Amino acid sequence: MNSYTFVKRLEEGKSNNLTYSRDGNDGLVTVWKHEELLILTWEECPKGKQYDESAYTRDERHLFERFSDLEAFLLSNDFEINLFAP
Repeated sequence: MNSYTFVKRLEEGKSNNLTYSRDGNDGLVTVWKHEELLILTWEECPKGKQYDESAYTRDERHLFERFSDLEAFLLSNDFEINLFAP
């Protein structure tokens, strides 16, 4: 999806998701808006262990007040907006 669709979905109360595989791990990044904050959760685990939360190597939650800050965070972690899906 492009940046316009990404932001529009957030404004409509919908979430945007990115699943990935990297260095033997599977991950999920989810972004949504709650009130005036943009919320990002990032979960990562060894391949095939997504149902075992004790195996997670990453389980993070980040809050952003501005889209530009969220976008900078995504880019700094090599996550491109065009790879997100509904």
